[in-house]
Amino acid sequence: MLPLLFPLLSVLSQAESGLPAGQGPQPAGSQCIEDDCYAVFWKPELFTGANQACQQLGGHLMTVRSSVAADVISLLAQGAPDVPPRDARLWIGLQLGQDCSHEREGQLRGFRWVTGDNSTSYSKWRYSGRGALCGHRCVAVSGDSASGSTELVWEEHSCDMAIEGFLCEYNYPGSCKPLTLEPSLSVNVFYSTPFGGRGADFQALPLDSRASVEPLGLDLVCKMVEETPRWVQESLGPWDCRVEKGGCWQGCSQAGGTPACFCSQGSLSKADLRSCQPEDVSCTHDHCQQHCQKSPDAPDGYTCLCSEGYYLAEDGHSCVDVDDCALNPNPCPQKCVNTQGAFKCQCHPGFELLDGECTEVLDPCFGIKCEHRCVPLEGGTYRCTCQEGFVPVPEQPDRCMLFCNSTECPAKCNPYNSEDCKCPEGYILDENQICSDIDECESGECPGGECVNLPGSFRCICGPKYTLSGTGQECILIDINLVSEDGSGESPSAELPGTPTTPPTEGPVHSVVLIGIAISILSIVTVLLATVCHLRKKQCAARAALDYKCAGPAKEEVLQQVRTESVPQKL
Repeated sequence: MLPLLFPLLSVLSQAESGLPAGQGPQPAGSQCIEDDCYAVFWKPELFTGANQACQQLGGHLMTVRSSVAADVISLLAQGAPDVPPRDARLWIGLQLGQDCSHEREGQLRGFRWVTGDNSTSYSKWRYSGRGALCGHRCVAVSGDSASGSTELVWEEHSCDMAIEGFLCEYNYPGSCKPLTLEPSLSVNVFYSTPFGGRGADFQALPLDSRASVEPLGLDLVCKMVEETPRWVQESLGPWDCRVEKGGCWQGCSQAGGTPACFCSQGSLSKADLRSCQPEDVSCTHDHCQQHCQKSPDAPDGYTCLCSEGYYLAEDGHSCVDVDDCALNPNPCPQKCVNTQGAFKCQCHPGFELLDGECTEVLDPCFGIKCEHRCVPLEGGTYRCTCQEGFVPVPEQPDRCMLFCNSTECPAKCNPYNSEDCKCPEGYILDENQICSDIDECESGECPGGECVNLPGSFRCICGPKYTLSGTGQECILIDINLVSEDGSGESPSAELPGTPTTPPTEGPVHSVVLIGIAISILSIVTVLLATVCHLRKKQCAARAALDYKCAGPAKEEVLQQVRTESVPQKL
């Protein structure tokens, strides 16, 4: 089947200049087969976010029900420039609900498509798998590098994991073939689709697609005309006959340089001057832009009518769009966008349209600037999470930093500049874009302990008399004069005279014993001080009885003089 599709999908549609950019994300590659279109987006998303991105453009995640769809995926994944590596993963629209699935029978093994059914004639699981499945599981496709095949295989992943990209599918009620050009006309045609696909090579273009032929100034639209998709333009009459026969249903003539359509005998041209109709219709005219009603009382025997959303112009033949958004009151609660023959309502950022009213979005992640992604939690809270290969910054949980839990990890490189690569902290960039762990233990870390190298870091195991610092990456010498509140550590020793010094016993000392020793030493010192003081007082009292013994030299001279004067002298 794959060789048959290569001529059909030889070149994938890529973004080109000269076309108006569509709203929403732009696909890296796209293609249509009849009324079904497919697009690949290389943008990391959770499964739910990827499906919402597809729904914004009127589609859903891709269903792969046949080998033809699988071949389309292979071409989309490989045909776009600057795509991720071969083993990059892409979400498809296959998921398992929160309830457990006890049956792995059948080709989908209990999974269901996002469209709600489980019908398929094709599957390509990487592993067969046995037993029950539980939890919200989703399916992605990736390359089978082991076999070297271009066919992508299916893998189960957590739906809450952001992978490299996703595939979208869009279904339309009709499509136009690419413009037919005469061989003599050498010009380029660029197409743009409603789902954002743009390029010069499509096998089919869905309704509302546009075709631009810049050298001729043509801008055509694929529209349903009488239940048939056709390329048309807003102005009446044909265009250059060399492009799609000028839009004429039957024949196109450009004699004299002015294109003109002609109808076969028995038919007449309609109001657009391109289509034809039989002569026996109720209105035999060619000027009403939309509808004609036969009326014998009206001029020329007919009256022109317009569809809902239009009104008849003053010329009586053309139809003019009603600007619904200019009506008072405005038909929309917040924003109104006028379209041809109708209008559509939109809401301001932070609101969503429900039953014709704009209600405030209750998503707790709205307006939150998580660096990678925001995960809503119960109770209106949220949590910032990081992509694979990253972890939150401890001081800034809304930011992410590179992370590796092994000795080697692939570097995070700029896909547009192979020399712009980054490694996590504690790693060094080697050849072949590999981040290798730095062995901090080789630089003499952890003095006084043993160093254990870890991925991106290291840890110290401290020896005796050392303790681990708060960072866990340094051994600090213990101050033996300090005892912690829980009684651990070493207490200062007091040596007494005559007391032999014995080495301390191994093992922890009970806090009660330490306190008892300290109280005993304090009591002994108090008794000694009291004894010395008592002896000192007793000695001073004895000296007071003998005046001269407790007096100083000056006092001894005065006493000696008194004794001399009191003794009578002999005559």
